[in-house]
Amino acid sequence: PSFGFLFDIDGVLVRGRTPIPAARAAFGKLVNPQGQFLVPVVFVTNAGNCLRQKKAEQLSHLLGVPISQDQVMMSHSPLRMFKRYHKKCVLVSGQGPLLDIAQDLGFCQPITIDTLREKRPLLDAVDHDRRPSVLVSEISVVLFGEPVRWETSLQLIIDVLLTSGYPGNPYGQENYPHIPVLACNMDLMWVAEAQSPRFGHGTFMV
Repeated sequence: PSFGFLFDIDGVLVRGRTPIPAARAAFGKLVNPQGQFLVPVVFVTNAGNCLRQKKAEQLSHLLGVPISQDQVMMSHSPLRMFKRYHKKCVLVSGQGPLLDIAQDLGFCQPITIDTLREKRPLLDAVDHDRRPSVLVSEISVVLFGEPVRWETSLQLIIDVLLTSGYPGNPYGQENYPHIPVLACNMDLMWVAEAQSPRFGHGTFMV
């Protein structure tokens, strides 16, 4: 074929975990009796809370056609090309299996917000029972998507940025350019099952 399709997912094919009614019928027309696509089809999404294989399995179930991970482009997929950061220690923020996602993308030394909280417990003022632990080495920041606990993530990420990657130190003079921040998904809002749009990763970043 001389053409193919790039499909957005949320709000176009599904709302949350519910397929849009016409989508399933439409995909029945895009495959032959053996379930193979008649034209090249790729799915693109600003979601970043799972591995491509998991998203492919979800789409296969929802749309009733077999979809492989090679047909799925997540918001974090381009980070595979950021090889100069892959061997560095990076702080990853978002939802889902963050370490698995980071390692699948090629990052060798990822740590999560929760790990940083455990290593530097006094940084998280919400939990008064925490005590100091070990130091964290210099790190960069990778933002896959909006986190669940915005307050903690905002505080610790800002700590990392304002201390040039050493969040146990006091804030110093602001340095520009600051340490690298690799951010996926700039959407201010997104649509799921709720009647009104939800705040997205772009809102968290602002």
